Amino acid sequence: MATNGESPLRTRLRLWTTSPRPARGPAPSYTREQIADAAIAIADSEGLDAVTMRRVATELGTGAMSLYRYVANKESLIELVADRMYARQEWPEPTGRWRRDLRKLAHAYRDVLRAHPWLLRVWGSRPVLGPNALRYFERSLELVDGLGLDIDEMMETVLLVGTWTVGHVRQELDLAEVFGAEPDAEEAERALDAYVRKIADSGEYPYFTRFVTESLLSRLDAEALFDRALDRLLTGIEATVADRGGTRS
Repeated sequence: MATNGESPLRTRLRLWTTSPRPARGPAPSYTREQIADAAIAIADSEGLDAVTMRRVATELGTGAMSLYRYVANKESLIELVADRMYARQEWPEPTGRWRRDLRKLAHAYRDVLRAHPWLLRVWGSRPVLGPNALRYFERSLELVDGLGLDIDEMMETVLLVGTWTVGHVRQELDLAEVFGAEPDAEEAERALDAYVRKIADSGEYPYFTRFVTESLLSRLDAEALFDRALDRLLTGIEATVADRGGTRS
């Protein structure tokens, strides 16, 4: 929702181009970091939809109107939260071994999304434009510097890893939610096994039958599945940079 007819993008940009300290009057009682941390605590315990100007003000022990000295509306508040989350996560330092560094980046990204699932709705739906997001941008592209890639290829490489990680985590969390919603997990598993056997016995789906009878994937834990798929992704990236002087991985 925009302020005074202002577009959501302009509202978010204004957050980063104006100071919360007024030209006249008392100094602000809170920092933007404190406001963001209060909102994050609410999102973690109650979900992103619970993050409102009034709810954050209550968490801080102040009135909702006083919060408008710092953020224009909920659009700005979510932008502030999204940027703050980049500062609260440890990102890998570049070591010159790009494949190892991208692996660590993917794991760090996965860790923060799994710890704060509501972030999928924030980081996955908008470019975040604040200073912490920009520092992450600089750090992530630094991981692939020196591979002989131009700036577009550097961006595409890092974006590929990030986008793939978001998709993988979304699938992980969706599956966990589906099975977690079952009142009787053992009964649900028995029902699924019976259905799978019926499909396999029909003979109509040979690849599915091979998958359920031969696949090792179902025996791997979530961490191993992530690493296995990530290895395939990084190997594909390596094939594109092998002739660019970036073979050290």
